[in-house]
Amino acid sequence: MNMRVQPLLAGVDRAWLMAEAGARPRRNRLVLEYDTRRFPFAAALTRDVYKVQRLDRLHLYLRQHYLERGRPARLRPRDNLLLSDMMERQPATADFWTLYHAFMLQVLAPLVGRGISYTSHPKLRVHLAGTPSVSSFHHDICVTERIDQVNFWMPFTDVEAGAALWLESDYGSADYSPVSLRYGQVLIFDGGYLGHGSMRNDSERTRVSLDMRFSYKKATTRAEGVALLDHLAGILAPDSVSEGVPT
Repeated sequence: MNMRVQPLLAGVDRAWLMAEAGARPRRNRLVLEYDTRRFPFAAALTRDVYKVQRLDRLHLYLRQHYLERGRPARLRPRDNLLLSDMMERQPATADFWTLYHAFMLQVLAPLVGRGISYTSHPKLRVHLAGTPSVSSFHHDICVTERIDQVNFWMPFTDVEAGAALWLESDYGSADYSPVSLRYGQVLIFDGGYLGHGSMRNDSERTRVSLDMRFSYKKATTRAEGVALLDHLAGILAPDSVSEGVPT
């Protein structure tokens, strides 16, 4: 499934943006796998934040919560924000944040292989089943102006179709399609220049996820961002890199 959503990027000079991207990494996206028993993010969220059994059924729990209080069971876009805020309110000492920083230092940093700079308090998002997009299609460089950074997107539920993050296949192609991942996988991609966003969650699963950006420590150039992606590709997808696969 793919969809052209160019109108959602109105106001962005895509030709200029693609020219600014310069040299391209050998792969614009990678998947990192990790052990959820060692890093039980979902368990921390279900226990400490939402007090539920399954994160991917948050929409069902919330509807039931509304019905029990005599309110309409229809979910609204703002419900996604309310649930995201519940995660944001976790103190810095919460198990979730301890796991997050341990993952960065014990898993991601060794892969990077030298000093790493990463978001210390990343954005946490909820996309309830049956609700509209929670992120319009965009290029991060238009907001951050950080040409050296690489994107990191970690779902805590299995995601596909409307619950997933949607990426274009190549720079400027605008042929967006969902990236299916399971809990225990992380999407690493060139989000500064590769368009991405979300669609209506028409799946039967709620998505709970984290997104952040990272780079080599003290990096300032696009070349350093490309070098970082190429370095990670050599570790996470060596066969594809040796064969010259571009995506």
